[in-house]
Amino acid sequence: MTEYELTSLALDLFRDMDAQIQFWLQATFAVLVAVFIAGDRLTRGLRRLVALLYTAASLLAAARWVLTLRRNLAYRERLTEGGYSDIPTDLWLLIPVNLLILFIFCAGAIGTVRFLSTPPQADS
Repeated sequence: MTEYELTSLALDLFRDMDAQIQFWLQATFAVLVAVFIAGDRLTRGLRRLVALLYTAASLLAAARWVLTLRRNLAYRERLTEGGYSDIPTDLWLLIPVNLLILFIFCAGAIGTVRFLSTPPQADS
């Protein structure tokens, strides 16, 4: 592949990774809002089912994100093996960005599952 094609593929994968995070965040807020609105109309069993499905979807999102990252790294490796320059990356930004993504994902998933596990409180 040419330098242009490899660079385009790598940058497309960055956009895909961002879209995956955005979709997961939207799904997380959708679950939170739906369960909050449903309130005590959701049985304990249904809450567990939603928590199980949400956990599975979150694990799938994480696995797909890692898969996309690995593809991106493979394209970038092919760039350098072909004698081309790698895509410029600032490590001083890359590390905090990835740590923030990890924090948002873990805190969001754990917080959502915990919210789903907490029975609704009756109105006073």
